[in-house]
Amino acid sequence: MSSAPTETHRVTPHRVAVVGHDGVGAFEVALAVQAFAAANDHASDVLYEVAVVGPERPVVTKTGYATSFSIFPDRPLSWAESADTVVVPAYPERLDPPASLAATIRRAHAAGARVVALCLGTFFVAATGLLDGLKATTHWHWADELAARHPMVQVHPEHLFVQGGRIFSSGGGTAALDLALHLIEQDYGSALAAEIARFLVVPLRRDGDQSQYARWDVPDRSRSLQDTLRWAEEHPDEALTVADLARHASMSMRTFSRRFREAVGISPMEWLRRTKVRRAQELLQRTTWTVDRIADASGFGSEAALRYHFTRVTNVSPGRYRRTYGPTRGQRPSTTTVA
Repeated sequence: MSSAPTETHRVTPHRVAVVGHDGVGAFEVALAVQAFAAANDHASDVLYEVAVVGPERPVVTKTGYATSFSIFPDRPLSWAESADTVVVPAYPERLDPPASLAATIRRAHAAGARVVALCLGTFFVAATGLLDGLKATTHWHWADELAARHPMVQVHPEHLFVQGGRIFSSGGGTAALDLALHLIEQDYGSALAAEIARFLVVPLRRDGDQSQYARWDVPDRSRSLQDTLRWAEEHPDEALTVADLARHASMSMRTFSRRFREAVGISPMEWLRRTKVRRAQELLQRTTWTVDRIADASGFGSEAALRYHFTRVTNVSPGRYRRTYGPTRGQRPSTTTVA
């Protein structure tokens, strides 16, 4: 059993401003606050200072077509202009933002903030002009409308989330959570993101180029693809192959590969590689194990295979990843054997 060093250092909190205004989607506001705030509960320091910004009065949220309730922003809108991340939640009416809000988003972006549009919040950000010439996504149902209203934006309705410069956007529903976990992983590493996912009782983060409209269930006696993916994630140290996944799903290799790509948006082999890399990232961040031991524990089988695929997927070497996202980056180091 090996444990990571216990030394920590003070981290300057990353300021996250979640925009609140009349008509904002309550689900996305709560999701953004919960995801970033949860990082503080799993770290040895305060990593994020999260605030809902808006007018100094209650704002009426919108949930569905008839349900609404009020929230009270805890910081003025101007606080967003000095934030590191500005989150623009969904606005179901898909109208252009008020001039004051549009100006705030532009000033925050000009000052260096990353702007995060959740679901229909992409309409708000597109209206500022910041997305002109850049990639973006939104809920697939309204993607054609976004493209028609903002022809300078490169709309990718098939993706869960995308990045265009310092602007991130997500599709509908839980794609916003996938994006939040992706940003936390960028800031503090995959181990912390995985720990938050487990705490929130959600699957490991899906990658942005996976499909928004996944179809998991198979109309026969076969197990669902979701069951098979869950099974694979629960056996990270096994050198699983596509044939193993197809066998677990009770399908032929050809049928499994076709249905997997239709549902997930990438090939099963690529999904397997990314899953193994994500496991290796977590072990590099949470343990002091050798790269050779991590290669075995993440299902690669050899140090050479781990180094090749890790660098291909992450664009950094395992050693550099560990130096960047080791236990002194703020997360609580593991003191027990990693499961």
